[in-house]
Amino acid sequence: MKALYIHGLDSFPKPDKLAIMKNLGLDPVALHLNYREKLGVYETLKDAAIHKNVQFIIGSSLGGYLGFLLSADLGLPCLLFNPAMNYKEQVFYSVMPEISESKCPYRFVVLGANDDTISPEETIKSLKEYEEKGFHHRIVTCEWLGHQIDLTTFESMINWALGSLKAEGCPNV
Repeated sequence: MKALYIHGLDSFPKPDKLAIMKNLGLDPVALHLNYREKLGVYETLKDAAIHKNVQFIIGSSLGGYLGFLLSADLGLPCLLFNPAMNYKEQVFYSVMPEISESKCPYRFVVLGANDDTISPEETIKSLKEYEEKGFHHRIVTCEWLGHQIDLTTFESMINWALGSLKAEGCPNV
């Protein structure tokens, strides 16, 4: 399954995370994005997802927020780690889509209870606002986790999401 991996702000696609994705049977597509200097990041990601026939999205922090929007826009299942749901700085996007309904039936969210960068309580509040619009999420809060995602948690949460997709009979899994 082709998976788009979207890294966080001031980060990059980490080779060890891409290797985990490959070992779990995913074919990762990962762009190194400089969010602070490149406008049109959302459009770049959307074009990549469409042209590379992406079937699954994984995103962390700001990449998790972008993954949330892409999954809703394109109808793709996603796994989001500590998504920065309240990050609305337009400087990173030339056009932000207005998502009023979700085409994505499968959204998995992993929150770090000890995240001091992105408040898990604020993320849950934002997700509840989307739930009122008909969005559905499966949320797990990891008591040991901060903002950074360790490799063991990264791998186990991908296994959780992929296993859930298989159990639900999601095509292409």
